[in-house]
Amino acid sequence: MELNLFQRSAKLFCQAIIYRILKPSLEGLAKEQLTEVQLSCVKYAAVHSAPSIGEIANGLSISNAASAKLVDRLVRKKLLTREEDPQDRRVLQIKLTAKGQELLADIEKIEEDQFHAILERMSVSERESLEIGLKSFLKAALQSPEQVEEICLHCGWNHIIQCPGNLRYRELTGKEKIPN
Repeated sequence: MELNLFQRSAKLFCQAIIYRILKPSLEGLAKEQLTEVQLSCVKYAAVHSAPSIGEIANGLSISNAASAKLVDRLVRKKLLTREEDPQDRRVLQIKLTAKGQELLADIEKIEEDQFHAILERMSVSERESLEIGLKSFLKAALQSPEQVEEICLHCGWNHIIQCPGNLRYRELTGKEKIPN
């Protein structure tokens, strides 16, 4: 495949993930009316232990002001809470509520079902080829531990040892990546 066409295919792949997996999960929970950024924030708060507004801003690549407004909206929806840090009252810790945990479980189920439905339409050899290709792409794209850290910061999934990001980190450093 010519390079230009291959690049377009890769961009289409990314968009297909958004439109066939992420958007259906948001639409499946229409009563919550979450945006993609709000969902990313809820996932970030679930994966990172009591992050601050600044940590969320850094993790989502948004400004501190935008992060504060985002958290405000999610607190009003009762998906997150703000609590003072016992070590430093000037810092607010953001935590997921029980309602937020239930919402995330529902979203993860919808995303998993959507992803599996797509994979079921592929042959076993096509799925294996896709897996090999994705792992090879990540290996070529992530050339330093810092790059792996940056991607992992934005991932939104719980850390697992078998994660391709962790495996690449181990290849580069000889150590397991410790989750934030």
